[in-house]
Amino acid sequence: MQKAHFSNIRSHIVTLLQDANNEVLVAMAWFTSIQLFTELIECLKRGIRVKLILLDSPINFMEYAPDFNEFIKYGGSLYIASSERGLMHHKFCIIDNSIIITGSYNWTYYAETRNVENILISDDIKIVNQFAEEFSRIIGHLQNSHVAPRYSWDTLENMENVDFTDINYEAEQISHILNKPVRQVIETKIQVFVSELKQTPKAAFNIGLLAKDNNNNEIFDIFISKNEILPYTSKEHLLFYNSKKHNVLVNHIIYGDTKTLESAVLLKEEDFNDVTSGLICECLKLNYKMTLDTNGDMKVEVSCMETGKKKTITMLNQKFVKYV
Repeated sequence: MQKAHFSNIRSHIVTLLQDANNEVLVAMAWFTSIQLFTELIECLKRGIRVKLILLDSPINFMEYAPDFNEFIKYGGSLYIASSERGLMHHKFCIIDNSIIITGSYNWTYYAETRNVENILISDDIKIVNQFAEEFSRIIGHLQNSHVAPRYSWDTLENMENVDFTDINYEAEQISHILNKPVRQVIETKIQVFVSELKQTPKAAFNIGLLAKDNNNNEIFDIFISKNEILPYTSKEHLLFYNSKKHNVLVNHIIYGDTKTLESAVLLKEEDFNDVTSGLICECLKLNYKMTLDTNGDMKVEVSCMETGKKKTITMLNQKFVKYV
């Protein structure tokens, strides 16, 4: 027997679980379906051995998902797979070591009601055995969990790398089934977060060089102005005079909240003599290029027309970027 199903997938799985006699092995990346969870509990109540591998994901252990501690209480064996050995992305179920159910279908409401999914049901013993070997291989690296995690809503809101869209949808569907109120806090926070991402990145300070004007007075030569939209690049040709005809080329990269030299703070002092290769002349012409991106990554490039050499320095400081 080999059958493929593209609709009413959950009902096909329920029927097979209800017909189980000895053992059920499940490896499932995401599992939030109350109906399928209930069928596993019923299997345990009938004395059937049930082993379950779950991905270590907040979706599986949020407070709206099935409480897998109940699964453990009834005698189920739970294995939680972290991503250390690779993402456990399997979606298969072996029944009585004679039937394999596999495909794209996670045991979730998202898969049941929103996605285009499939399962293949087969009693080909060679294929069944291959999946059984894979199941054994995975649990060989895992510990049998005696307690399942249970994440509160507040805990979820402070987690990183969480798919809040999936969590909110699963919570909404489960709430309807259990007649519980739907929490919308995460959705609200995500909307605020998205709004922040859509703000404009700008330079938080004036950034440039300590230079001298025609009267030999020190000035704040600004390359990137405060509030400049990022990313931004500025170029200048600068002349360096030395009446002693011996150049010691040291640049002071500075930044400040205002355009006055008095407000400037030294960011970096850099020796650029290797760009001029010891060239001795009264006037050096150098090309400067300063770039600041949206991550606070700043790059300063200095090149000499006479020698054809260039030097680049980079700095990373997120305080140079603001979102408004």
